[in-house]
Amino acid sequence: MFRCRLFSIVGSILVGVGGCQPAQPAIDIWVGGDAMERQTSASTDVFAGPATWTTDRVDLTGANNETVSFQFALRASEAPISRPDFRIRPLRSSTDQIGRSAVRLYRMHRVPIHHWPGWHIRAVPPEHRNANPLDVLVPYRAPHGGLPAALTPGQTWHFWVDIAIPKGTPDGSYTGAIELLSNDAVIGKLQVKLTVWPFILPDSTHIPFIAELNHRQLFSHHVRLRGKPYRLTGDDWRDEAMRDQLDTLLDYAVRLLQSHRLTPVLPKLVPVVEVGAHDAVVVNWDQYDAVVAPYLDGRAFSNRVPLEVWPLPVDALFRTDVASSGASRLAEGGFTRAYLAKCAEHFAQRGWLERSYAMLPIALSPSAETTSAVKRLAEIARRASSSVPCLVRWHPQDLGPYGWVDYPKSDIADSVDIWMPTAQFFDAETMTAERAAGRKTWVAVDRPPYSGSLGIHASTWHVRVLSRQAQILGAQALFLGCVNKWPDAATDPTPEDCIRGAPDVLLYPGGAFGLEVPVPSVRLKHLRRSLQDAAYDELLVRHGLDHVALTVRESLVARAGADAYRTHFADGRPFACADQPGLFELAREIMARELVAAVQGKAPPNRTEVLARNTAWRRFMIETRKLRVVVDGTRVRATGSSPVPAVEVESVLTFFNRRRLPFSGAARFAELPDGWRASDADDRAIQIPPNGARQVRLTARALVIPATPGGYMTLPVELLDDDGPTRRFEVRVSCVSARSIDRPVQIDGDLSDWPAGATNVASDFVLIAGAPTDQSGDGPAGPRSSTIGFVMRDADDLLIAVNCEADPRTAPPSSRRKSVRYDDLIPVGEELVEILIDPYNTGTRSPADLFHIVVKQSGADLTERGIRFKPPCGANEPWPVDMEVATRVLPGRWTAEIRVPLSAFGVRTVEPSIWGFNITRFDLAHQEFSTWSGAARNAYDPLSLGNIYLP
Repeated sequence: MFRCRLFSIVGSILVGVGGCQPAQPAIDIWVGGDAMERQTSASTDVFAGPATWTTDRVDLTGANNETVSFQFALRASEAPISRPDFRIRPLRSSTDQIGRSAVRLYRMHRVPIHHWPGWHIRAVPPEHRNANPLDVLVPYRAPHGGLPAALTPGQTWHFWVDIAIPKGTPDGSYTGAIELLSNDAVIGKLQVKLTVWPFILPDSTHIPFIAELNHRQLFSHHVRLRGKPYRLTGDDWRDEAMRDQLDTLLDYAVRLLQSHRLTPVLPKLVPVVEVGAHDAVVVNWDQYDAVVAPYLDGRAFSNRVPLEVWPLPVDALFRTDVASSGASRLAEGGFTRAYLAKCAEHFAQRGWLERSYAMLPIALSPSAETTSAVKRLAEIARRASSSVPCLVRWHPQDLGPYGWVDYPKSDIADSVDIWMPTAQFFDAETMTAERAAGRKTWVAVDRPPYSGSLGIHASTWHVRVLSRQAQILGAQALFLGCVNKWPDAATDPTPEDCIRGAPDVLLYPGGAFGLEVPVPSVRLKHLRRSLQDAAYDELLVRHGLDHVALTVRESLVARAGADAYRTHFADGRPFACADQPGLFELAREIMARELVAAVQGKAPPNRTEVLARNTAWRRFMIETRKLRVVVDGTRVRATGSSPVPAVEVESVLTFFNRRRLPFSGAARFAELPDGWRASDADDRAIQIPPNGARQVRLTARALVIPATPGGYMTLPVELLDDDGPTRRFEVRVSCVSARSIDRPVQIDGDLSDWPAGATNVASDFVLIAGAPTDQSGDGPAGPRSSTIGFVMRDADDLLIAVNCEADPRTAPPSSRRKSVRYDDLIPVGEELVEILIDPYNTGTRSPADLFHIVVKQSGADLTERGIRFKPPCGANEPWPVDMEVATRVLPGRWTAEIRVPLSAFGVRTVEPSIWGFNITRFDLAHQEFSTWSGAARNAYDPLSLGNIYLP
């Protein structure tokens, strides 16, 4: 007998499907929408999206030419369900129907994640990570990985459903069903209700999303010759025995991407090229045109829309020549120039040249050598044909003012027709000027907060926000990179193998599932949703509702590209975009309601509909337009020269006003400890324009050094709003006192000879991804493995010890590398601790002002002034210092002990003084980066350091 029960999980509903005989097996089903957020754990699935739910029905809404989706999961409750299958019923209205061919049903598979990128560690708390996301979508009747022979009790099976609403579908309400079969008998039914709106989404928008497809990889992974992966020897397969299979496979993959509103391109496809008499270049375009022409005139696609951009077939040629002879010799030979001329001539004859581009094969970094290489390659193209559009993956602006020390700006603008930097280096103002000068400006997907992300680690909104960010930046195209950058086919890679090497692949090889075609990812579906959002914007503009599109866009995206810089180009600011999938769905609802009203024209407004529209707008603006605050750091400075000087404590906070109205109010310390007094300065008043920011410094004085057991205390702050309630939060004051000792300790990693102390202990580390201070009242989270630091001093030296709890399964590396690899301001790859010291304690924002000590679990150490980032951020130089370092690895923990001469810092220490000081820890086993000072997002901002008192 079926059970029917409800269980709420953040908007999802657990439902039992009824209507069967008591003797039949029991099942449970979860249902949710296509904006399902990534799971916070392997066992919890959180749903939110455009669907609403009842006990046995999913309700969807959509427009003509839109694909809507939902997900469901089922589990056999009591007994196995043998020979399971699904039957899809058409969706019918009173006058029309949407056939079952419009419905696609996939089984979803998880992909384990073993490593997290720096941006994710920096911005996402570990409790929000999903180490086993559902990402692979396999047709439910696939030979492997589709429906199993039986649904075993206790196991959960996840499914994804696409419903494509054809053009010409009359608006109204449609109902259908997905029936679950066992042994060909119906044992359950999920009712599907679809409301079709009275408007049609446009087929494309003004910003193509360019997806590179490697046809050679595609062939080798899905076609076998004598039991081995098929390898193309050239790009003319007309005489191959498996020609039809290759053609069908390539068409399938290109159409799959295009059906998700992407612009697929084949950058490695080239025509047949020969050198004839007198070294003449002869190009046979027959096979190339047979493949390409249907895509560029639209015949290959069901909507008959031609692809908007296409690469000139020069990728392989350029890369081969550069690898074999170097860019310096390219200009000496005539073959490349002659071939480019043939390409330009042929593309012009076919009417393709205006939408083409030649990507110069230079991963440009600003140097005299790379600048010269770009100019030479561009000269070859210009001499071949003045019509060849040269694309360069770099940017025109000088990054020196944004923290890139000694940035060697190069003047290559005359060699560039299309700029295509990654989003981190896309400056909207500069690119507007470049477009005015006649150049195109494209942007390549990067990582948050500069852009969204396509990586397997990304959350739903990181993918969905991409179209909005491209619009905000004014980019003319968004470059996604290669969507099938897979390992060698001979290794029979699994999806896990694919994302390990390229976490942003959007397709997976189908061979693991018994298929001869690739299978899509969930991220590809979310990307289609992002482009459908852009189609809503396009339709709003066509109906004269530009203001609606702009308001929605600017509410969802606060900053993107170079506008998301915080202290410098490598430090992205928080709150750059909405971080809840429900807000994107709410925006879709708002846009749909506005379009329905526009289509209905002068029809008298329905009071219920007007109320619903107003309510949706109000909810949306309240949730996206907030006042947020980040604590940048707290400095403690001595104000006297007595043996125990009085101190001034200065907390620096940045307020971000995302509201549409100016903010007017004040910030102040609330109740302070006995002996403390807040400053009477009147600069606490805050006036912030809409979408603006304001930094505020709050100061207080104390008669004693605020060094406490554990090394930190919190002070309450009140934010007074002239037009609203007072809000409270806390700032962290991290301060330790370096205990003076007379008896030396042995630097051997054994901390047993360190005397007991209290105010010289730095504990309660905080994750770098701890949420910036907000009105939620929740403080930042701590790491899973504890770290405790200790500080002492004698007459000449500063002594530091760190005791790190560690996973006993984590063995130290066999090699002792003195270098550190940073990924987005996170020292990844090895278990280590860092000591950051600013003896001037001025609270500047540049990492160049830091003395930097790294000690690895392996025993390797590194000392430097500034931080050696790539690309460089602030000055960096070796710091030769006569330092003693020792580490010791014990079961469940490891220790580091450091002695560094005070004279090495170049500061007199006769008088008691307070320096900027911090200890950081990268926990390799848990991939967590934590700091004692409580720095959020950027540990290398001197303002975010803690404080150390040197008596």
